[in-house]
Amino acid sequence: MDNIDSSKGLNDFLPIQDWFNEMHAKNTSQKVRAVLKNKGESGISLANNVPYGYKKDENDKTKWLIDEPSAEVVKEIFNLFIQGHGTCEIAKILRERKILTPSEYSASITTNSNNQEYQYKWYGTTVAGILDRQEYIGDTVNFKCTTRSYKDKTKIRLPKEDRKVFKNTHEPIIDEYTWNIAKQLRNNRKKPTRSGKKSIFSGLLFCNDCGKKMYFQSPVKDLKNKDHYRCSSYKHDTSLCTSHYISDEILQVIVLENIQRVISYVKSYEDLFIQEQLAKSTQDELKQISKNKKELEQAKKRIVEIDNLFMHIYEDNISGKITDDRFRNLSFNYDKEQQELKTKIEQLSKDIENTEKKDTDITQFISNVKKYTEITELTPEILNELIEKILIHQAEKIDGKKVQEIDIYYRGVGIISFPVSLEDMTMVIEKMLNKKISA
Repeated sequence: MDNIDSSKGLNDFLPIQDWFNEMHAKNTSQKVRAVLKNKGESGISLANNVPYGYKKDENDKTKWLIDEPSAEVVKEIFNLFIQGHGTCEIAKILRERKILTPSEYSASITTNSNNQEYQYKWYGTTVAGILDRQEYIGDTVNFKCTTRSYKDKTKIRLPKEDRKVFKNTHEPIIDEYTWNIAKQLRNNRKKPTRSGKKSIFSGLLFCNDCGKKMYFQSPVKDLKNKDHYRCSSYKHDTSLCTSHYISDEILQVIVLENIQRVISYVKSYEDLFIQEQLAKSTQDELKQISKNKKELEQAKKRIVEIDNLFMHIYEDNISGKITDDRFRNLSFNYDKEQQELKTKIEQLSKDIENTEKKDTDITQFISNVKKYTEITELTPEILNELIEKILIHQAEKIDGKKVQEIDIYYRGVGIISFPVSLEDMTMVIEKMLNKKISA
């Protein structure tokens, strides 16, 4: 039996105990992380609480069901935002209507609310958080954040490329078309000018030459100078681009007239419109889709090959067939190639998806057009629902007259060109019918 030095006190053995405790905590943390990783990669949500607008299925706690009362508030928030209201404005509207905040609503369900006093303290940040949640279109988003270590529980937001998105895991509250509009508006939203005015074209106008946003100006002192737009590159440095100046009044007249013609055209000649939009998929585009799909399969196969190659060089390194330096160089190159392939796969998948959902985009656009009978003035809601972007060209003089082109891209269908007269329209229809008969 080993002799124990009786002169050592209990405190002399505490560092060893601390070390054991720390190792136990570290191992436990690693196991928990592994379990969560497996769970998250299987498509099960890692969120402890369901998003406002949903509730857990009583028969299966991993599933989400729509909670109708709160889901209606979510829909209202998106509608108000697309109508042109800012997040703080929406918060004020909800406060005035005495709508329960997400935390208050949750408390009202779990506790006796008869004697409960509510403050309805909606904030712009709360509204913004709802607008940013991809879960509302039926997707599960995992690995949004992590902790520094098992010692430091400070949460760190992970970049979007590190997150895992699983499509169509539960019933959506907001359709993807509406969510994408809100997302675009969030990315392009501008603060009001010093005069307090906001442009109804916010987030939609871009310079045709440099691609930068058009800057809205509403003069406070010089009242003779009307509300107008200028290229933001030109505003910061006149050597970078030209002004691309256009007045807000003229732009509204042009866009309103174009939308009116599009609505009239689509409603009167829906079948023709659909045929024209589908015809935009030229043979070259179809060949590109086929090429993209082929490259996608090759990239996926190559990733599997690299995994196998890595295992071979690892075994060769262990057995001494290749040196450590050689192993490091090969593994570095393989890892680099694999990361590049993953990026390529992601881009190819997006390109294929965007092309193949063209039919859905056309159907959605027609549905949105049919919502409007007669438009007499523009609103942010109409613009954001129908238009994706507007490109402003630099004005130029042709035969002594000032000419300025404007390209209007409609959501999901792009630029819409249509005959300028009834005679032209009749000729196009006859041409399409003859083509159909001969086919």
